Amino acid sequence: MLTYGSLTPEVPLGPFEASPIRVWSAPGKAAKLHATERCSRLRAGRVTSSELPLRAVVERMCPQCAMYGPWARPGTGVGLFLSALTGLGLLHELGSYSEADEDTLTDDEVKQAAVLLLQAPQSDGQDPDEEEEEDDWRARRGAQQARESVVGQWRSAAASLHRCHRLLALFPWLKSWADASVRLKADHVALLQQQAGQLLSREALTAAARVAATGTPNLPAEDPVFALLGAPPTVAKELTSLWRRWSRRAAGSWDHPREHGHLAYDLVHGMSSRRKGWQAALERAQELVAVWALAASGAAGEAEERTLVVRLPREGLDDPLGRDEVFLGRLSEWELGVLACWATEADWEELTVTLRVPEPVAASLLSRPSELSCLTPGQAVSASDAAPQVPVEGVGPGVFDDAPVSERRAVTAGDLRALRTISREADQLYLVLSVEAGPEVLSLSVLEARVARGGRYVIVAAAGDLPDALIGARREEVTVDAVADDDPVWMPRIHQSGHPDFGRSLGTAEGERLVMRLARGHSRPDAALRCLLLARGMADLRDLGDRHDASGERRDPVPFPVWDGLLAMEQLDLQPFRPAGDDGARRSGSGLPLGVLASVQLYTTDAAGQFEGRAHSPGCQHRDRDRGLSRYYDLVLVEQMLTAERFDPCSKCGGYATRRLSTTQVAYYRAAHQVHDLAQQVRWVLGHLGLGTDTASLLAELRERNTASLPDDWFDGDGGARQWGHFIRSLLRQLEAAVAETGQPS
Repeated sequence: MLTYGSLTPEVPLGPFEASPIRVWSAPGKAAKLHATERCSRLRAGRVTSSELPLRAVVERMCPQCAMYGPWARPGTGVGLFLSALTGLGLLHELGSYSEADEDTLTDDEVKQAAVLLLQAPQSDGQDPDEEEEEDDWRARRGAQQARESVVGQWRSAAASLHRCHRLLALFPWLKSWADASVRLKADHVALLQQQAGQLLSREALTAAARVAATGTPNLPAEDPVFALLGAPPTVAKELTSLWRRWSRRAAGSWDHPREHGHLAYDLVHGMSSRRKGWQAALERAQELVAVWALAASGAAGEAEERTLVVRLPREGLDDPLGRDEVFLGRLSEWELGVLACWATEADWEELTVTLRVPEPVAASLLSRPSELSCLTPGQAVSASDAAPQVPVEGVGPGVFDDAPVSERRAVTAGDLRALRTISREADQLYLVLSVEAGPEVLSLSVLEARVARGGRYVIVAAAGDLPDALIGARREEVTVDAVADDDPVWMPRIHQSGHPDFGRSLGTAEGERLVMRLARGHSRPDAALRCLLLARGMADLRDLGDRHDASGERRDPVPFPVWDGLLAMEQLDLQPFRPAGDDGARRSGSGLPLGVLASVQLYTTDAAGQFEGRAHSPGCQHRDRDRGLSRYYDLVLVEQMLTAERFDPCSKCGGYATRRLSTTQVAYYRAAHQVHDLAQQVRWVLGHLGLGTDTASLLAELRERNTASLPDDWFDGDGGARQWGHFIRSLLRQLEAAVAETGQPS
């Protein structure tokens, strides 16, 4: 039965003993304390709120809140401590897999199953009775299920023991208190391993190791019995395929290779059993498989043994509280059998197992590709000496959001390890402060790497800690569902520079709208917007997408919609900033200064044309459509892209994504395009003055722009502003001179 761990007064609280906890209670000194005012057991008419030290809270807490209540705010040190203890945390782990329960087999049940599993098949030459054969099959199937159950319990118990060690390392003051429970768990793991070993055949595992080491044998492709399969080359191909299937299945199984004789049917699968020669071909294939199994059995007698040290994979343990993947779930039956049968010593804290195995098994472990890392004792000692000794640091208050910023201490590797081990929302963005770099926004993986290199950082806030006042108005738009469902998610791109929405699709405001729209319907729609606000402070967006889990799946610290809030999957029209052509062509540039657009970031797969194929943006249909970034992308600035000669963009995606423009950048981008369009009109008018063109409105607009003052934040220095003004005045002089020559009113 699944039980949840409840915090009791006997549990040592260490440095968190005095941590303040917000509680609710009915009037009275002896009233139970509740983690929330909405607790179903809090039925008083008047409820008071107060802050009490954790020790006092534990002594009076409501039983229901003790089991399920959120006693501390997420992201605080005391919050991590309580999450590690309660629910399915340490207290639950210490109480599970510590003794035999209703699922544990008795010694007699194990012996009965072992007799059925380990006995070799017997045949007296007579056809067995159908009913007797059915009974034997059911009995053997029951024994196989018992074996699978015992091995599964052993793996689960070992994973639970490792999680206990892992959590206790974060809170060392709990070790002496938990020592007796940990010893009981270790004894139970050893018992389950012993039972698993009784249900597995060492002979079968050794034979499987010999199969793995055997190359393709001589195959009778010329045998007339196999003529129905085709010509000898076809027969050779089919027999080779049969050998590979049989050897792969036999080498990875804990059953004896002879148990896989049924694979002989694969050779004649798809042919009618009425076909002439079908039965003879099947019997010959069965003979071949039997010969292969006999060869793998080897000679009787004791084989030489070797000692190996095996490091176990961490899958099923690295996720918070380790329940998203089965521990040792990627190992084959053969590998699990070897661990259960020949383990002489197991360190479930460090995930290392010492084996004493026969030579064929040792050779197979050292040579075959595996999730297991196998070393000789000498290699294990050398690897241990060469590995950096990282001190295990306990977690305490004063690092996360449970103390004023002015009182926080620098975060340590132990603090970050606790955060990743315990919190299911650890992979997010953090605003940190350091002496060397000042305030920065970093992902957890980048922060871990920097702290490991000796950096000293203080965590100011995580994305989830941002005040509601920063995003209140926009969050209301999400939760109230202010945007109509029939409105388009993606706004159409506008090409007329005079339109008030020209360039809006590139801006940060449009990014916020997209995040709100795409996050609608999520369980926490404001989380994406909080993350977006913090992610904007990152110097390089590629730092957001470098983390993958053990299976290779991408694990970004940002929700999926945030990428659309950070990147515009469209390109800038840089024509106004390109040099003007000598021929005055319609699509020639105007040579305007880049101004605030010079530092806009562009992300592409190939900015310099170094690789075969064209450059793509994240989300391109020619790639994996993953809208996120990683270190495989190039980061270039607009001023670099303007002079890039070898950039070869994809015709579908345009070759790069644009980091969204600020309000100032959008305003300048719009103004530059409007001036560029004026320049194009002036060029056209200069060539068509004799056709009765109206120049009055054009002159009025140029004069207005010539006298208008420029915003101070468009250009870094005076040079850009002078270049902008010179260009406007040049257009105005050219048009006024041309108009004067024709005698038109100016």
